[in-house]
Amino acid sequence: MLVSLYTSRKILEALGVEDFGIFNVVGGIISLMSFINGSMSVATQRYLTYELGKGAESQFNKVFNIAVYIHTLIAVIVLVTAETAGVWFVNTQLNIPEVRMGAANWVFQATILTTILGILQTPYNAAIISHEHMHVYAYVGLGETFAKLFIVLGIFYYPYDRLAIWGFTIFAIQLCSSLIYRLYCIKKFDNCVLRSNTWNLQLAKSMLGFTGWNMFGTVAWTLKDQGASVLLNLFDGPVVNAARGVSGQVTGAVRGLVGGFQTAVNPLLTKTYAANAPEATCRLLCKSSKFSYFLMLLISIPVLLEINFLLNVWLIEVPPYAALFTRIVITEALFDTLGGPMITSLMATGRIKWYQIVVGSILLLNIPVAYLLLKWGYPIATPLIVSLIFIILGNISRLLFCRSMLGLSIRTYIRTVIIPITMVSALSFIMPYIVFSAMAEGWWRLLVCSLSSVLFGAIAIFYCGLTVTERLFIVNLLRNRILRNIPSMS
Repeated sequence: MLVSLYTSRKILEALGVEDFGIFNVVGGIISLMSFINGSMSVATQRYLTYELGKGAESQFNKVFNIAVYIHTLIAVIVLVTAETAGVWFVNTQLNIPEVRMGAANWVFQATILTTILGILQTPYNAAIISHEHMHVYAYVGLGETFAKLFIVLGIFYYPYDRLAIWGFTIFAIQLCSSLIYRLYCIKKFDNCVLRSNTWNLQLAKSMLGFTGWNMFGTVAWTLKDQGASVLLNLFDGPVVNAARGVSGQVTGAVRGLVGGFQTAVNPLLTKTYAANAPEATCRLLCKSSKFSYFLMLLISIPVLLEINFLLNVWLIEVPPYAALFTRIVITEALFDTLGGPMITSLMATGRIKWYQIVVGSILLLNIPVAYLLLKWGYPIATPLIVSLIFIILGNISRLLFCRSMLGLSIRTYIRTVIIPITMVSALSFIMPYIVFSAMAEGWWRLLVCSLSSVLFGAIAIFYCGLTVTERLFIVNLLRNRILRNIPSMS
């Protein structure tokens, strides 16, 4: 997280605010076009993990092979769409200065290559996650992080257009990571071998049907997220996109820990449901929602309070609205952590038609509502505030579907998740806010604010956020660890 934040600081310094904004908005266009892959990747992850949960290794290989075929087709579709409609949109609709249009097109081409590579890699990534070999992501993720840092530092010595070269170096890093993941799958998993006799029309129809309904929700989510960046560009230009990019970098770094936790627990949710254990699935859903929120909260509080100081230290030139955007997006991320386990559990059922129609329709309202409010003269932060509101509404809808499809008791969810996180949030915020109000801005206030957030947050979580059973488990775990280390200490 620290290296990623420093890398973001240096790339903003190397590119400048305008080029950094161009890089973010151009990348958003490709994200809008790759919604098919987003839908299919969820289907691949679900089907692979489900088959492992049932212990059907041969069926796993069939799913994997079909996923490879379908993702190859998706890559071709995205490539054709990007090189036609995408090139037209970048050159005629986006608010990009004429002098930077050439560099924007080079970045767009590099982003297309990166996206195609990611699409082709999806079945292999899904196989690693379904087998729960999470250490591979740790190693490759560290490699990607430091590779980006070294490349950014080298860009300062590059005498030509830095925006274009940055786009192609991202592609090079993606290529290396994809090769590592693919070789790992081939070497470690016998069921990740491509075979010519594995085509199953019925299974392909099932996966495509799942993908079709999931696509509706994926389109809605993509429009909510990347559509906001396009609206910001249309109404206020690339400088505001730079602020949006900064808020995304900070939030992405903060969410990294939570993302790793949910990536690790998601296969277990699907496998638990596949083992025909709905009650255990609901318990795991509640626990993972609660723990995800706690992890996010401990990191978010000092960032929310000290964002102005952090941005001034982190960036050479702070884009306008960056602090405001970051606070809004981090708040949205806190609510969004609650939705992740619900989404995975609902996907595990395979019956997602009405869930996607309802939740997707709610999220689709985000962009037209934000557009109308901006046209009526509301502040430029309006799309992000509207997005936050619709995230909350989406979570309420998901909770209702969990009740009908999984048997989750809403009363139990409120008692075991909503009430604990509300109490912990209120108690955890008090002491850091007192420190923030009493001390002058600077490194000491940041340090004390962060320590108080972790300390008082941990106390609040232990006494108000955990059940008696969970507290006993943690106490026994710590006691066993300490006793185990006593001989080595002596």
